[in-house]
Amino acid sequence: MRYGPRSVCSPNCNISPVIAAAIDVGTNTTRLLVARVESGRITPLATGGVMTALGTGLEQTGRITEAGLELVEQIVATMAVEARALGAERIAIACTAVGRDATNAPELLSRIAAATGVTAHVLSGEREAELAFAGLVADGASDPLVAADLGGGSLELMGGVAGRLTWATSLPIGVRKLTERYVTTDPPTPETRAAITDAVLADIAPIATEHPARAMLVTGGSAAALSRLAGTAHLDEAALSRAAELLTGHPANDLAEPTGLEPARLRLCFAGAAALDGLRRAFALDALDVSTAGLREGLVLEATL
Repeated sequence: MRYGPRSVCSPNCNISPVIAAAIDVGTNTTRLLVARVESGRITPLATGGVMTALGTGLEQTGRITEAGLELVEQIVATMAVEARALGAERIAIACTAVGRDATNAPELLSRIAAATGVTAHVLSGEREAELAFAGLVADGASDPLVAADLGGGSLELMGGVAGRLTWATSLPIGVRKLTERYVTTDPPTPETRAAITDAVLADIAPIATEHPARAMLVTGGSAAALSRLAGTAHLDEAALSRAAELLTGHPANDLAEPTGLEPARLRLCFAGAAALDGLRRAFALDALDVSTAGLREGLVLEATL
């Protein structure tokens, strides 16, 4: 989907400082950002996330489990209390791919509203990309910018110049979906990596042909975790292979303590490494650079307009 030029910060952006919060309810993780925003600049006051795994089994059943709904209800309530305690005047709550995919998403939205007093919204894939782009630009991303947001249930690709989004698209490629489709053992097998990489490359290749890139920023929980595993935010073929080999060499539970990552996150990282390698190859890039900014920053900016 194409967009006309959109500014990250319109002429009506806030001038006086505003404290706002964003809660991103994703397929894997529910994340919070509380920040002070002034003239389009974001100063984080608190960040955090909990692996709520709402997308578990979603492809098979089409529904979020009752346990998942209850956990998210508790987590967002706690996050809203924390945000308000830090002075947040506005709270934005958004659901991403899990809200688009689950047949019982209306119940998820209802529970979030009851727990927080805030109306949550399901973002379209293109809208998710637009907000992630805004967050990356606000964080100081280089210009022109081509970026990818790899989540649990979808992959958003986007690009723009001078802080203005010019194209964006969303694909139903996510690390949880890929893990549930391809990864059947813990630790996973090296052969599975090639299958995931090839599938992702084939899906992305037409977009890469239409929107070539000389560099790319990637964001999302798996990208951040892989950066930690590889020991670098510059994910080239060697770094992605290093992370994948670590994951194929040890069960997730054995890696948790030495890496500081949860076993649930580690089990998704193998598919993440393969998917990012497919993305890198599709765009014929030497490497992908990881950013910790993205959707939450975009939501906070929008909340202050």
